[in-house]
Amino acid sequence: MKTSIYNIFFRGLTLLSKFLFIIFLGKFSVDETNLGVFGIFSTSIALLIYFIGFDFYVFNTREILKAPNEIIDKLRNQLFFHSIGYIIVLPISLLFIFSFGFITMEYLWLFIFLIISEHLGQELYRLFTTLEKSVKANIMLFLRSSVWVWCVFIDYFVFNNPISLKRYIIIWAIFSWSTFLIFTIYAIIDIGIKNMSFKHPDWRWIKSGFKTASFFLIGSVSFQIIQLSDRFMIDYFFGKKLVGVYTAYAQFSNAIDVFTFSAITMIAYPKMIKTFSDSSTYKKIKKALLMSLVGMSSLLILVTCFLGPIIFRFLEKDSILDEINTFYVLLLSVFLLITSNAFHYDLYVKNKDILIVKIAVFSMLINVVLNLILIPKHGILGASIATLVTFLIIFILKFYFSFKTKVDDSI
Repeated sequence: MKTSIYNIFFRGLTLLSKFLFIIFLGKFSVDETNLGVFGIFSTSIALLIYFIGFDFYVFNTREILKAPNEIIDKLRNQLFFHSIGYIIVLPISLLFIFSFGFITMEYLWLFIFLIISEHLGQELYRLFTTLEKSVKANIMLFLRSSVWVWCVFIDYFVFNNPISLKRYIIIWAIFSWSTFLIFTIYAIIDIGIKNMSFKHPDWRWIKSGFKTASFFLIGSVSFQIIQLSDRFMIDYFFGKKLVGVYTAYAQFSNAIDVFTFSAITMIAYPKMIKTFSDSSTYKKIKKALLMSLVGMSSLLILVTCFLGPIIFRFLEKDSILDEINTFYVLLLSVFLLITSNAFHYDLYVKNKDILIVKIAVFSMLINVVLNLILIPKHGILGASIATLVTFLIIFILKFYFSFKTKVDDSI
C-alpha cells in the first residue's frame, strides 16, 4: 500500500510539472509557436523511443525473471540490440523529421542527445520496475522529467531571463543525462556488476528477442500513431501555432488518462491476473475496475470542463479560446479510451495478444485516413473528431471481444 502511494505521489508530481510547463509556455510566450515547437519536439522523441527501443524490454523482462542470475549477460545483449537501432533507425528518423521541417536544424544536436538519454532512461526505469524497485523507478522518472521544469521557473521568475525554448530544452537535456548516469551507477552497484569486460553478443538470443518484441511493437507503435501523428499533420497543413493550441488541449486529456492509470488500472491489473482462475472473484474485480474508471474519469472530466476555460482565459491567447470545441471533443475521446482499458486488460489476461494488436493496427489505419480527410478541411477540430471516432471504434471492438472471447478461444 505504501509503495502504491509513493508511486502515485511521484507520478503525480511529474504530471503536474509537465502540465505547469505547458501553461507557463502558453502564458508567457509571445504566441502559441513555442507550444507548437515543444509539442512537435517532445512528440518526436516519444515516437522515436518506441522505434529505437523496439519494445525489446517485453522480451527481456520475461528472460530476466526466468533467470535472474543471468541478468548481466541479458542486459549486455539488449544494449547490443539497441546500438543497432541507433545506427539504423536514428539516421532515417532524423532525415525525415528535419528534412520536412517539423523541427529546425538549430535543435538537431539537442534532439539527438535527448533521444539517447530519454530512451536509455526509459529502459533503466523498466529495469527497476522488473526488479520490483518501482519507487526508485518513479523517483528517477520524477528527477528526469520533472525537476528541470522547476529550474525553468527559477530561470524566468527569479533571474528574470527572457523566454527561450532552446535554453529550456538544454536544461531538460542536462537533467535527463545526469539522472540517467546517477541511477546507472546505482543500478551497477545494486545488481553487483563487477565484470565490465567486452563479450561477443549472443546473436541467437537477440534474434529470438527481435521476433518476440516486433509483434508487441506493432501494437505499441500503432497506438502511439493514433495519439501523436495528428500533431505532425496539423503542423504540415497549418503550422506550429495550431499545434501549440492542440498541445495545450491534449495536455488535459493526457493528464486524466495518466492519473486514472496510475491510481486505478495499475493497481487492479495485477489482481486480475492473480484471480483469473477464480471466475467469480475475477468478474467482481473486472466490474469494479470498469466502475472505478467510469466514475473517476467522469469526475475528472467534469472538473476539467469547469477549470479548462478558466485556465485558457488566463493564458490570454485568442486562438486557444476560439478552438474550445476541440478541447471538449478530446475530453470525450479520453473517456472512451479510459473505459476501454477495463476490456483491454481483460483481453490481455486472456492472452489475446494477437487480437489486441489487430484492433490497434485497424484503428490506427482508420485514424490516419480520418486525419488526412478531416484535418485539411476542419483543422484541429478535425483532428479531435478523428481521435474520437478512433477511440469509439477501439471501445466497441474491445467491449465486444471482451464478452465474446474466452481464454481458450483463438482469434
